[in-house]
Amino acid sequence: MKAKLFTAVKLAITILFFAYIFRKIDFQQFTAALANARIDYLLGGFALLWIAHFICIYRWRLLMQPLMPVPSVGYLFNIYCIGLFFNLTFPTIIGGDVVKVYYAGRPSRNYAQSLAAAFLDRDAGMLAMMIIACAAVTIYPVSVPGIPVLPILWGVFALFILGNVAVFTPGLHRLLFRLLQRLRLGRVAAKMDLLSRAFQVMGRHPGVLWGSLAISFVNQLLVISVTWIMALGLGIRLSPFYFLVFVPVITLISMIPISLNGMGLREYSFMSLFGAVGVPAASCIALGVLSSVVIILSSLPGGIVYILFRNKTDLEQMASLENEFS
Repeated sequence: MKAKLFTAVKLAITILFFAYIFRKIDFQQFTAALANARIDYLLGGFALLWIAHFICIYRWRLLMQPLMPVPSVGYLFNIYCIGLFFNLTFPTIIGGDVVKVYYAGRPSRNYAQSLAAAFLDRDAGMLAMMIIACAAVTIYPVSVPGIPVLPILWGVFALFILGNVAVFTPGLHRLLFRLLQRLRLGRVAAKMDLLSRAFQVMGRHPGVLWGSLAISFVNQLLVISVTWIMALGLGIRLSPFYFLVFVPVITLISMIPISLNGMGLREYSFMSLFGAVGVPAASCIALGVLSSVVIILSSLPGGIVYILFRNKTDLEQMASLENEFS
């Protein structure tokens, strides 16, 4: 019941975002921008996004190697597609990361290690994204009226680094473990200890961590390039530095879980940031809508894979795993 209510609220917020956005633009200009878009550019962006997806699979596989038996690339590709489907198009509390953790850990029953690999996979991508954005805005300062872009980005980056230091520092882990036990949260402490030990294993494999970060830089640049190529297809001509700064910011904003899969919120972010540097509002929204459409289309094959891959108890066990580790 709570999950359905939460989904209904997110749907309502998504509709409100789109209603507000389309009140701010000329709808005829918006449809004209889409109608005049270069199909070859859009198809090129879509193909580039799939290359980025494949790179993510190899990064995930690399991070598994010190922790657990590693499934084949084909098996991980199936899981990755299912994760995209759950994460982007299926209104459920079971997120794509939980799907990946469950299916990757199922053959060996190493769910804690699978969770650690999935966390570090996401962590490496976020780190690369923030480094690119902070470097770009420092080298080429981007001015957005009313928004202090540089201090916000560097502040978020500093908090992110502090969080990672806490994860990989054994002394902080032991302190938190003792605190949880004193609070009579022994079961939570045991789960945290299991995960922390997996993270400490990764700390003894710096080559794997550096390799995953290098892969993440390539992946993030490809994802940013997807938006830049689609913008060119819409006739938007801006310095690539704007995309290096704005796309990571829009990605972070769209992760806020107040709308369905970031829709509406993503388009509003495109309008606010790109509109502030002179891009017409209709073109901003067209770019945001195309970005959402490309992401959703890339997730649809995962639905077909899931139908062929699932068994009757998968959803129940994934929900249980999510509750256990949340």
